[in-house]
Amino acid sequence: MDTRKNIDRRTFMRSTAAIGAGLFLASDGCGKGVGAKKPDPLNIGLIGLGEQCQRLMGDAILKTRMDKTENIRFKAVCDIWPYRLKYRKNILRAYKHDANAYESYEEMLAEEKDLDAVIIATPDWVHAPISIACMKAGLHVYCEKEMSNSLEAAKKMVETSQATRKLLQIGHQRRSNPRYHAADALIRKKRLLGKIKNVNAQWNRSVASATVPLPSASAHVPPETLKQFGYGSMNELVNWRWFEKFGGGPLGDLGSHQIDIFNWFLGDVNPTSVLAVGGKDYFK
Repeated sequence: MDTRKNIDRRTFMRSTAAIGAGLFLASDGCGKGVGAKKPDPLNIGLIGLGEQCQRLMGDAILKTRMDKTENIRFKAVCDIWPYRLKYRKNILRAYKHDANAYESYEEMLAEEKDLDAVIIATPDWVHAPISIACMKAGLHVYCEKEMSNSLEAAKKMVETSQATRKLLQIGHQRRSNPRYHAADALIRKKRLLGKIKNVNAQWNRSVASATVPLPSASAHVPPETLKQFGYGSMNELVNWRWFEKFGGGPLGDLGSHQIDIFNWFLGDVNPTSVLAVGGKDYFK
């Protein structure tokens, strides 16, 4: 009997460790004792192979190489863009991770029967359906923020996690950053600042710096594939953050980092009112 899919929360979390981006990785002391049995590696699939996925993938590979462990294996990669699919697969092969490539996550779930967990780094609008499908397939899920671009879908993700008893971690990386944990200990636990009455935050990034240049025409996703997966153009795929259908805009994408820290340090407070000033000059 393959017990890997039935791993409980405590066992799974004990065999993982948070690193800079919040990624779960096997890096505990199992197997270090004399005669101790070496634990089976966690088999992981990657869904959505953009720049954020590359950071997570790189952190994971670096972590295992620094620890001199082989506690994770990337077994599958999935993306609708053939260029990214081939590129990420070749990188993984260079580090001795032989991953099968898929265009759709449905095909990956149907074919890959020994996965333990998936990392989802797709555009926000498909976080919920992919996460839910993966948990129902028996996999633990690390999903990049934002959780979803609708509250209803986010709630369904939580409900599915509870119903399937599978871990669902959302990638607010500051929750896994030791600097923020140190600040939390000083501000919230030791009350270094006393009673906090006002907080301010800002995030500055130009539209130009956040816009991804389009690749050459030869590297584009075929139009029929874009249409099949809900995109009207190559620009919508690579710059999805600027389109209301696909994401939460700059406030959801970047402002959420600050909002999350306020919610954490101030003790999970809820707003009583919200005021917005600005325009939708670039958010279509």
